[in-house]
Amino acid sequence: MKSVLITFAAAALALGGCSPTNEELVTPERLDRGLVIVLPGIEGEGPLSYGVRDGLVRAGVDSAVPIYRWGRPVPIAGPLLNQMDVLGNRLAGTRIAQMIVDYQNAHPDRPVYLIGHSGGGGVAVFAAEAMPAGRAVEGLILLSASISKTYDLSSALSRCQKGIVSFYSEADVALLGIGTTVIGNVDGIRGPSAGLVGFDTTHAGLHQIGWRQEMGSAGNYGGHMDSAGSAFVTKYVAPWVMASSWPVGG
Repeated sequence: MKSVLITFAAAALALGGCSPTNEELVTPERLDRGLVIVLPGIEGEGPLSYGVRDGLVRAGVDSAVPIYRWGRPVPIAGPLLNQMDVLGNRLAGTRIAQMIVDYQNAHPDRPVYLIGHSGGGGVAVFAAEAMPAGRAVEGLILLSASISKTYDLSSALSRCQKGIVSFYSEADVALLGIGTTVIGNVDGIRGPSAGLVGFDTTHAGLHQIGWRQEMGSAGNYGGHMDSAGSAFVTKYVAPWVMASSWPVGG
């Protein structure tokens, strides 16, 4: 158990300083109740991933909530490299899957969720795909995911006990429409992202939630960063983590 604690504490604190808040959220007590891994976008750990984390905690999620910085910490050019490094992104998914297996070995039958914003949404899918046979997570929650809308989710869904929920917004054109058409999504496919128009699939276990005007009351006005806001996460995302079964009403 000690090795699992060290692994996730290091991941949560990597390049982010010794934040007491992170330390408080990756404790033996929280790890014993479950694990919710927050995967930031291509920018890495920062205000957006903190918003996701804080929104979960404010809603009452009492599991461990580490932020895992999966990309390269390269100044200025780092985000672009992370977006385009398809092989590196898949390898990051493999590393996360192994971390989950290590956690499950130490904490059997505890729930594990992955929440990925933007590029982190694509990496969350890769992590689920990399889970070994006989292992699974509870589910994935994708926030404005930068993964192609035509991506085949069947493999990832087979490793999710409850399924995948994807929040998308047709107003997110600049980054998930124009940007991903020019430089590609994290899976290497150029074109609109699932975070813009939803996935082109009707797989059982896939729950797609498009932006609605009423979400503005929780600070989400359809922009790319809005889905990572703490108020939105508390009201619309945390209920999926805390629910005993999916889909979640409303």
